[in-house]
Amino acid sequence: MKMSSSHSTLQITVLAAKFIAAPALMSALLAVGGCYAPQPTELYRTNKLPKEHWYALDEDDSRVEALPHALRNSLTQQRQLVALEEGTEKNAKKSLSPETNKKVAELDQTCNDAYLISFDTIATNPTPDLNGQFESWDRRRQNDSMIYNQNFRAMADEWSRFWLMEMPGGTPYDTVNTTGRF
Repeated sequence: MKMSSSHSTLQITVLAAKFIAAPALMSALLAVGGCYAPQPTELYRTNKLPKEHWYALDEDDSRVEALPHALRNSLTQQRQLVALEEGTEKNAKKSLSPETNKKVAELDQTCNDAYLISFDTIATNPTPDLNGQFESWDRRRQNDSMIYNQNFRAMADEWSRFWLMEMPGGTPYDTVNTTGRF
């Protein structure tokens, strides 16, 4: 009878410790750093590309000035072509012909490509992938993830030691430790 009462007391103590420890452990894990979720990557400086058509940009815009001279001339010609097709009245703008729409799309793509590989764009940050001298942002996130993982596992081991869960106690019988901890 004594054995079953001590066993049930032990079970109740362990159960109470789990109910107390689980919320505290979860809040500690979330407070320390949370989980890393991979972020979608995008081509460097694509956020600087214009949302509208290139011909709609002002000639003094820094993005237009980064383009080669021939493309800037093409933009000027396209501005004139679009102005002729749309008409002069603001309220009665005509839609562009399919041929002009195709030319606008082609020139937009050419300007996007030229801007992304222009000397001015590359010279502003020649190593966009590096964070520091030798480490890329992806490598930094991988290292941080490994460190967080190791710290959380160590914290879980320490938490078990704190609650005296690393070794079974209170029983006169030999038990086999199957957790892999010493």
